[in-house]
Amino acid sequence: MKDEQLIGRLATGIGIGTSFTQLPWAKQQFVERVGVDPFPGTINVIIDDPESMPVWVRLKQTDGIRMENPNDGPHDCDAKCWRVSIDGKIDGAIVFPLVPDYPIAQVEVIAPVGVRDVLGIEDGDTVTLTIRD
Repeated sequence: MKDEQLIGRLATGIGIGTSFTQLPWAKQQFVERVGVDPFPGTINVIIDDPESMPVWVRLKQTDGIRMENPNDGPHDCDAKCWRVSIDGKIDGAIVFPLVPDYPIAQVEVIAPVGVRDVLGIEDGDTVTLTIRD
């Protein structure tokens, strides 16, 4: 899967990523396991490229890097991550929450910087995620 690409468009999420990325246990695991000290929030990429959807489906079937939530509240879940390069300029990681009914084409990405500001992108712009490992 290394060097395969997911191409989609930037979309605004529902805002949960901001608080999640700053939870002490999540932040610690992101730093230790994927090497990303996350900027508050995630970017949401909606996979609308027909060649990228099969790559995304296959990637989700791999083990990835596990994030283990120590809590068991109604909004707590484990996740799988994969390291990616965002538009070839920023190293980040896909975070795939292990919850039922997660939107099939949605990809959430963490990065150490505010991706929208650094890349000068906004909703609807194309984003390319290259799998690093």
